Amino acid sequence: MENKDLLKWSKLLFLYVLIFFMLREWLLPVMELTNTGHYGLLMLFIVICLVTNIAHVHTGISVGIKVAYIIWFMLYIQKPQDGPFIQSITESMRALVTGNWTDMSDGFKTMLFLILLWMTIYLIHHWLTIRRSILFFFILTVLFLALIDTFTKYNADASIIRTMILGFLLTGLLFTERLMSENKMKQTIGNYLKLLVPLFLLIGVSAAFAYAMPKQKAATNLPEPIENLVKWTNANINTVGKIGYVENDDQLGGDFERDSTPVFQYTAKEPQYMRVESKSYYTGRGWKNAQDEILVSTFDYGEAIKTSIPGGKKKNELDMRVKMDKKYSFLVQPYGIKEILRSNEKNNQFYIELDSGKIRATKGKDRKVVDLLSYEYVYTKPIYKQKELDASRMQMIAKDTGITPKEKKENLQVPATLPKRVRDLATDITKDEKSVYDKANAVVDYFKTSGYRYSNINVGYPTGDEDYVDRFLFATKVGYCDNFSTSMVMMMRSIGVPTRWVKGFSPGDKTASTEVLKDGMSQYSVTNNNAHSWVEVYIPEVGWMPFEPTIGFEGFDEQVEEETTQNEAPKKKEEEKKQEEQKKQEEQKKEQPKKEQETKKEQQPKEQKATTNTNNWLPIAFSIGVIVLAIVLFFTRHRWYVNLFIWYYNQKKPPIEQAYRVLLRRLARHNLLVREDGETLATFAKRVDQQLRTEDMSKLTNLMERRLYDPNADSARWDEFKECWKNLINETRG
Repeated sequence: MENKDLLKWSKLLFLYVLIFFMLREWLLPVMELTNTGHYGLLMLFIVICLVTNIAHVHTGISVGIKVAYIIWFMLYIQKPQDGPFIQSITESMRALVTGNWTDMSDGFKTMLFLILLWMTIYLIHHWLTIRRSILFFFILTVLFLALIDTFTKYNADASIIRTMILGFLLTGLLFTERLMSENKMKQTIGNYLKLLVPLFLLIGVSAAFAYAMPKQKAATNLPEPIENLVKWTNANINTVGKIGYVENDDQLGGDFERDSTPVFQYTAKEPQYMRVESKSYYTGRGWKNAQDEILVSTFDYGEAIKTSIPGGKKKNELDMRVKMDKKYSFLVQPYGIKEILRSNEKNNQFYIELDSGKIRATKGKDRKVVDLLSYEYVYTKPIYKQKELDASRMQMIAKDTGITPKEKKENLQVPATLPKRVRDLATDITKDEKSVYDKANAVVDYFKTSGYRYSNINVGYPTGDEDYVDRFLFATKVGYCDNFSTSMVMMMRSIGVPTRWVKGFSPGDKTASTEVLKDGMSQYSVTNNNAHSWVEVYIPEVGWMPFEPTIGFEGFDEQVEEETTQNEAPKKKEEEKKQEEQKKQEEQKKEQPKKEQETKKEQQPKEQKATTNTNNWLPIAFSIGVIVLAIVLFFTRHRWYVNLFIWYYNQKKPPIEQAYRVLLRRLARHNLLVREDGETLATFAKRVDQQLRTEDMSKLTNLMERRLYDPNADSARWDEFKECWKNLINETRG
């Protein structure tokens, strides 16, 4: 008896240890993604729940222990600003009912989370002891980790491996239990070893084999619907995304994290901005293509490429070689591209979208778009003459023939909802400048000298009817490239200058090449961190010209060719202007810490609320709670459904024939007893009573036989057999 008890407890303890580590795999990403502390205390609560289950502690005592721990936990993390404990709970309850989840205290949210853990562990206990199956929870854990790994910053590589091992062990152990029970095997150490040793060896060898095998590099390209889903998630749920190039820009904004995943490498004489496409239709929240129909121009290797920004002189032609680390269905291109020399594909063509300038490679008669892994260009950097730039005037735009009326209309588009103060600000900034070129530079300089700050956090999204540009210019003054570039486009358009929004990659970092390079050539590495956006302004009688409004980026200063005359005044003026800007920026950097200290107290409540919004895991916990509750109801349906079943028939008061048939079906469905062929009702009733240790089935059968064998007999009333029938139905609970 003692050996059996020891084996039983050892087996149960081992199962619960495995469950403990599997629950830990759920807790780790939740804590990391929500910046939740007190990891040890949360794990201790899990231990308490598991121990009270395994030790079969009386329900009242078990509930008391857990409630006491939850109250102590809430008091332990209570903050002075939360006020008295009871008041904090009351206010949090009111916030929960009214839907103001951000106003709930940390202690109250912790209480909800602990209750959720409690429910989950109860459900797992039911699966282990009653159902003897953990497969559903195992699959749910793997799916949870896979989704977390895909859509968040959490790296679940090791977690999934650990979960697979734990899950296979749990599934195998519970299957062994069912196998021994169904075959009435003696539960001895020897029998367990016969069944479990091969299982452990199989799992161990499989895990070692999987670990030793070479791994294929994870796909860096998500399907476009998934990319869009990630962007929508970041826009509608206040989460932190990862930086990187995506083609959908319907909703700009939100925080992001740095990501050094390589995208491509290029070999060139100088670092280059790598253009992908431009967009012209601004919605107030993001960018779309101006029209659904895309017009293209096709070309082959060695043929001239017609772009909206032509290159420089032929004598200045340079080569560039691009090698992709991440697959894209488009080509990244330097400014001034002339032709494509070669690529890793053969017998393919190319086309350039006339509106956006995006280049794609195609292959076959059906012109299927292909992803190139490497390709080479000939390009010449566009050079603009300072004299022509200085001569550009606003009144020249209407008469300029270098841009079609259609292009002009598209690139002057401003949504009717754009607040008037955006146009007023742009007018005020540019009113003292004569040339269009100087007006564009005035907007660029405005961002550098007016307290705007580059940041990838605390950026947020516009809410309600709020405009993306207006929010950045007047409310937050904090953002990254999309904020600066989109704002400049709208400001320039609002004063009548055709301007377009451009996407691509900043130049990247110079790296040591493993190949022998031509004289003067260098290799540059571009990562997701270099995904970028900037602006192209149409200068009358000159053409499209790129500008860099984002603080901290070098931009395109080297593309302007100074006039080589005796009069060096413009050059000196430009140098003095740059020196003044540098001094202002240095002074601003020195003053920034002081300003931050002075405004720290004022900003603290706002920052605290923003942090709460970002880290608010209550919606996640609530959703998981609903799912867990649904699962609990499903797997305990045999218990609560019986009560509902009895209540229904108690209201219906069916005749004995119908009630008896229902009872036979439920007995058979729950594998209690099945009437054999040729077996009389009386014999079957005795077998049921013997199995269930009751006399109710015989009593009910007597009433049934009286009705069957004596047609003249009155049918038994519901009140006569109700108790017997209910007692037998209750035996069918799971």
